[in-house]
Amino acid sequence: MNFHENFKYGHHIADLFQQLASHYALVEKAQKALTECQRDLEMKTQQLEIKLSNKMEEDIKKAWRNSTQTGNDLMCCVELYNQAQFKWFEEMVTTILSWNNWKWRGWR
Repeated sequence: MNFHENFKYGHHIADLFQQLASHYALVEKAQKALTECQRDLEMKTQQLEIKLSNKMEEDIKKAWRNSTQTGNDLMCCVELYNQAQFKWFEEMVTTILSWNNWKWRGWR
């Protein structure tokens, strides 16, 4: 393996790590959105207990749908993050094994 190939592998791994970091940021953002939706749902549920009205019930149903959708979005972000993490790890192992193999052949 020459310098150009090492640089190419290093650049590829850096790109995968950048994707991993990007997906992690999306996971954090989705978690925050889910927390806000759950807070909104809890607040509206408490308001319903105090004053029952058709409008309030509709608001709660809407908040429930938003919370469910946000939870689904979080799961998608987590899945993308997990895929990126797996690919990055797989490339790291493959590259390390390739480098070690190259070093051993070079010393013989």
